[in-house]
Parts: sequence; structure tokens; C-alpha cells
Amino acid sequence: MKKIGLILLLVASMAFGKTVTFNGVEVTLNSNGLKVGDSAPMFNATTIDFEDTVVGGKKNKVQVIAFIPSLDTKACRLEAIEFNQRIANMGNVLLTIVSKDLPFTQKSFCRDNSIKNIETVSDYKDANNALRYGTTISAPAFLEGLFGRAIYIVDSQGRIAYVDYIKEITEQPNYKAIIKALQKIR
Repeated sequence: MKKIGLILLLVASMAFGKTVTFNGVEVTLNSNGLKVGDSAPMFNATTIDFEDTVVGGKKNKVQVIAFIPSLDTKACRLEAIEFNQRIANMGNVLLTIVSKDLPFTQKSFCRDNSIKNIETVSDYKDANNALRYGTTISAPAFLEGLFGRAIYIVDSQGRIAYVDYIKEITEQPNYKAIIKALQKIR
């Protein structure tokens, strides 16, 4: 009976969630996520100094919200470093990387990699925030609860202007497409 329940849960999550891969293994995100034109949900996350900050919603800047599994992986580390370099000269853009890494781990990462142009925040208190954006892995069980890799650009009115779910979680996002999208809406 337990196996039947697990199979039904897997089938249901696959029917309602976006499918990506992790090292070639198919994984399902908790939903099909947000789409261009949707409102970007606001949520609280924790900064590297253990302070609450609001991510998403309407702000006086264009936001790039990047959900990643962990800064402790090569792909995520490279993404943060690349974004730090590419965003350095872009005024009016706030780039926030969201992971479950603890704030003191993120702080060490930022210090060790000279990350100064982006914000890294932790969703360790309430991982439901990633659920709202459709970026939490729901299947298979051994990856359940981790974040997939997704990029959202939110305009200054709080609307989603660009979405990219990275099809292979271990790969980098398309930085050229992200920068091009940013240039259109800034």
C-alpha cells in the first residue's frame, strides 16, 4: 500500500510540476512555476549578517532572483562569481542568489570569492519561499527539498519579466540571454 501511495505521489508531481534533470536523472520541480507577467511573490530571507530581507515584489530596482541548490557546488559557485562580474556595472539592478546554505557559509563564500556586487540570501528558515516560485525539487525522494536552478527577472513594478529554468541543474544559465533581457527592461 505504501508503494502505491509513493507511485501516486510521483505521478501527481510529474503531472503538475516542471521536469528538469540533475546529472542526467530526471527530477520534478514542485510546480510549473511562475510565468512572464505574473506577480513576483515577496518573501523574507536571511542575509549573510543574519538579518531579514525582503526578496521579490515591487522595488525601485529591477531584480534578478537566482535560485540555486548550494554555493558549495561547482556550478553554483561559478554562477555566483559570473553574476558578480557581469552585474558590477549595471546600475538599477539588484541580483539576489537564494539557497539553503546557512548565512555564515554564504558570508565565507562571498569573502573568499570577492563577491561584492550581488546579494546572497539564505532560505534556511522557510524553504516554502522556493515553493512559491516553483523551484523546489519534489521528486525523486533523494533530492526532495533541494532547489532547482532557476532565474527570474522582476521589473520595478513587481512583475516577472523573464524566467529561465535551467534544464540540467548542474549547468550554468544562459548569461547572454539574461543580460539581453535586463537591457530591455532597465
